[in-house]
Amino acid sequence: MGFIPLSHDAHKPDRGRGPIVERAGDGPVLRWPAVRGTKTAMAMARHAEVAGAGFGGLVAAVALAGRGWSVRLHERQPALRAEGFGIAIMPNVARLFRALGLHARIVLGGIRIDHWEHQNGNGRRLVPVVDLHDSFRISRHHIIATLAACAHRLGVEIVTASSVVAVDPEGAVVLEGGRRWPADLVVVADGINSAMPEMLGLRRRRLPQGEGGVRMTIPRLPEDVARDIERGTRLTEAWAAGRRLLWCPNTEDTLYAILTCPTSDVSGRATPLDTAAWTATFPALAPLLARIRDHTDWSHCRWAEFETVILPRWSAGRVAILGDAAHAMTPYLGQGAGTAMMNALSLAVHLDRYLDTERALAAWEATERPHTEHTQRWSRHYGWTLAMPDPLKPLWLRAKRLPPLARRFGATARRVPTGC
Repeated sequence: MGFIPLSHDAHKPDRGRGPIVERAGDGPVLRWPAVRGTKTAMAMARHAEVAGAGFGGLVAAVALAGRGWSVRLHERQPALRAEGFGIAIMPNVARLFRALGLHARIVLGGIRIDHWEHQNGNGRRLVPVVDLHDSFRISRHHIIATLAACAHRLGVEIVTASSVVAVDPEGAVVLEGGRRWPADLVVVADGINSAMPEMLGLRRRRLPQGEGGVRMTIPRLPEDVARDIERGTRLTEAWAAGRRLLWCPNTEDTLYAILTCPTSDVSGRATPLDTAAWTATFPALAPLLARIRDHTDWSHCRWAEFETVILPRWSAGRVAILGDAAHAMTPYLGQGAGTAMMNALSLAVHLDRYLDTERALAAWEATERPHTEHTQRWSRHYGWTLAMPDPLKPLWLRAKRLPPLARRFGATARRVPTGC
């Protein structure tokens, strides 16, 4: 069993909306008050097994434990999944973290993003800069550590090097080696390569999107910091010739970037970076591309094709499936992790409302699936920019700001998640 250590700041409770903070010997313990008409007190006898300690699995564990469930969380890796890069935190996810009582400590691990800019390969601005509100880029490691610390305080048993190899719709997980753990609820949140849906008779559709990207973080230079202080921090997307380069501050010390291109673009998807090919597309960004080439740890960065995952149902019996295992999406709206966390919190809310697990899971999916499929669909639509001829890109980027389209592209970021 392993835990990510709890930092000093993680002991400081948030104020305002969210769970009740009860003092315990080793720090605050978060408990959610019962909602009128629910059976929260009876949930004390209920137990959940969760497969996968990513964002969705950890939020599910925290939200269930805060509502009186006992929870065991399995992670197949020897340590919690803190690898990877920063993620976008938009207003909907900021609301979720506030509801969990974790917003103040989570934003300590990242940086607020003030503006959003689009440019072409020559550095010319394609559309006016957009001002952002309640938007952050935050270290993945920091979010995982903060969620794990909260789960630990709530009594969640986090078991690392624990591989769930099968699930039973009657309510059980089976580990590598054959050990079986029964449960009132099983949550499958073990990623896009999960084998569990097919075991439950749920045929997944994994739809390759014909494009993908490679992500990295590099050091943030003093001149980057000085520029951001002068004009505000920016998320910048550069589009040209079927390629996209996005970059923004990730923490006080690091810069995040993703380079996107079609699957057929051999030089564009090469790792280590084909600097000459990318500089030919984005000549104004030659210094940034050289920094990416020189400061990226290419042993940990690979190009991967984007996929959309569709499940016929998100549950079978007492098993719920969420995150990339159920609804992976392209990254253009920055809502993959956010959707997983929103659905995880909503799952706990619905199980709080209904003692019958299968009824709760049906109501949960009926509530969340339309929002998730909307996000998948409009994230794909945003990606159309990549394939458009360069002269049409400014027109499309402007069109996306017209009220009818802006409402659809921004619906997920503006949403108040269930349970907030």
